[in-house]
Amino acid sequence: MLDAQIDWQSLAIQEAVLTLYKHHQVRRTQANAGLVDELITSNWLLPSEAEDYFTLSARGKAGLVELLDLRLPEWREWLEVLDGEAPLVSETFDRRWQFVQKELRSDLPRVMNRASLQQALLGQEMDEFPEHLFKQLPKLEMCEDRCLHLRGNLDLKLVKRHGSSIELKKIWRQLSEAVLPERDFEQVRELDGELPYLVMTIEDRGVFLDIDLPENLLLVWVAPEQLELAGAFLRFLPQFVPHVHFGDLDHQGLVVAERLGMLSQRPVRRFIPGFWRDYLDAFAEPVDPGSEDKGASWRGPVLSIDLLRELMTTNRWLRQAPLTLDARLHDEMRKLMD
Repeated sequence: MLDAQIDWQSLAIQEAVLTLYKHHQVRRTQANAGLVDELITSNWLLPSEAEDYFTLSARGKAGLVELLDLRLPEWREWLEVLDGEAPLVSETFDRRWQFVQKELRSDLPRVMNRASLQQALLGQEMDEFPEHLFKQLPKLEMCEDRCLHLRGNLDLKLVKRHGSSIELKKIWRQLSEAVLPERDFEQVRELDGELPYLVMTIEDRGVFLDIDLPENLLLVWVAPEQLELAGAFLRFLPQFVPHVHFGDLDHQGLVVAERLGMLSQRPVRRFIPGFWRDYLDAFAEPVDPGSEDKGASWRGPVLSIDLLRELMTTNRWLRQAPLTLDARLHDEMRKLMD
């Protein structure tokens, strides 16, 4: 049987034998018929009650691992791409990729969006593009197409590996923010020009755009899904440039600050304006025990900072958004710069 004319490079064949290992049964299709028929002939498979489905016999169970080791040395790594009770996406990929190849554009981008590529070729979005399928594609990179959002009034440049530098000051003169897609950020080699005295990360999108900027301050918007990209950018800044995080006073805000510190490999302080305590009575909201996002229950030990201790012991939290209306905020931010 092992010498039969079976195309072990076929994704459908590979997935069929992996499915057999994981679920002890397989559905016979046109794409995997060569393998299934040979296994039936060798008494490795027995028919099941469901039409076109076959289960491993005792002989098949005894010899399957040896067969996998011989024909697919990396099979243990590939098991992770089989999810649930059904085969994953090899047949869909084979059918769609064969169709697309007939009209494949010659100027295929070097970097492509992972989610859209998966939807196009796999019919579903996954955490990762299965490695054994990705190897069938032309040489390209995939990205999430997250974006880096920056505000400032500095003569700061992003030096790219190839081509001209990105002059942020020119963008800021015309637009409220500079937005850099992930695929372009990956080409940045270093920073050049005027460095900020302080970099501040901000959670709330409106606060990021509405806040009045002191001189020499660089703002970075850090939505949860963009933390890795923001952390990568912060690593470009010298360690002597302080990093302060300004977020909501809730559990998620604390987690965001901690993750930024880990991802950027640099210390981070929380910005808690002194007048924020004045907002307790009118603006504090009760935490939501059923939430995992904004306003979720506090976890961990009670912190020593007065305002945080008050919020944690009374199960409340504060949004940062109302502070943009307070004239005192700009003064507090200027004190940070000093």
